[in-house]
Amino acid sequence: MIVGEELKAWTRDRDAQRVTRADVDAFAQDWNRGPVHRRLEDAMASLPVPTTAAQVAEAVSALFADHDWVDELVAALARRMQADPFFDPPFRNLSTDLHAGLLVFEDERVSIAVGVTSALQMAVRKNQPRGATSVGFNGQLGVYRFVKAGGATLSFWEAPPIGPGFTAAGAGLCRRTGERRIADGEILVIDGRRESYVVEGLQGSFVLLQASIAVDQAPLSVEYDSATGRFVGCSATGDTSSRIQMITTLLRKLDHQPAFEAIAGFLDHPDFFVRWHVMKELLGLDLQAALPHLKRMAATDPHPDPRRAARAVLDRIEAPARPGGKRAA
Repeated sequence: MIVGEELKAWTRDRDAQRVTRADVDAFAQDWNRGPVHRRLEDAMASLPVPTTAAQVAEAVSALFADHDWVDELVAALARRMQADPFFDPPFRNLSTDLHAGLLVFEDERVSIAVGVTSALQMAVRKNQPRGATSVGFNGQLGVYRFVKAGGATLSFWEAPPIGPGFTAAGAGLCRRTGERRIADGEILVIDGRRESYVVEGLQGSFVLLQASIAVDQAPLSVEYDSATGRFVGCSATGDTSSRIQMITTLLRKLDHQPAFEAIAGFLDHPDFFVRWHVMKELLGLDLQAALPHLKRMAATDPHPDPRRAARAVLDRIEAPARPGGKRAA
């Protein structure tokens, strides 16, 4: 029987679907009540309040010293999926075109994922014609255990620290600091606020245990051009900021005029990049109504980047109305 026929039969069989759902629920309960999850919870609960990113990283590194549970978890999932091809692991999927991962623990301080990076897909990516490539600094302290390193060779990079006062003009340059092969079981602590790594080569797929620490994270993740070391762009790291950007863009695309004042309320957001994103969406939603806000941003925004960008846009808008087409001063 081919997979399509199996899927068709399963979607028509309510009893089979109930069995699968019960299996998934049972697995989730076993994991959440099991010794590994309890150890993770206890380790986080024992941290002082307030907690620093370094303290979380130290606790996670100690937990990562024992990784036998990763093999046990993967084996248990494999058994369930072999028994039932429609069993869906009860973890959030973090997969990309190169990496298949599952989020196995999360609280307000740290998220822990286990995954596999494909050597085949990496080879395909590396062998494709490529233009400029970038090095990303994710803004978070991270702990990485290469359970199976796959003969991975990593290059390491540094950049000026990403702080609350980050500006494009002051981003500086990133630089490559070295390259070496990673051993099975090796643990790396990478401060994504100023450090990064790039997988340069693989001999085989590697299994990675990764902790991303939300405590003391930078407001932005930043990308630099790998050839020139120059700043390329940045994006929000916080969920709230990302959601505001996403929702305001959606409202603008829907041309939802009644939302204008609600969107404008975010022009006082503490993150400068959110303020500028909101300003752009307001201009797209209603240019005339947005002009007073744009002028205020150009004159008084506390951060130089949105102030400079607002001034440039205002000059372009006002230029046609000036004698000789000259831009505003």
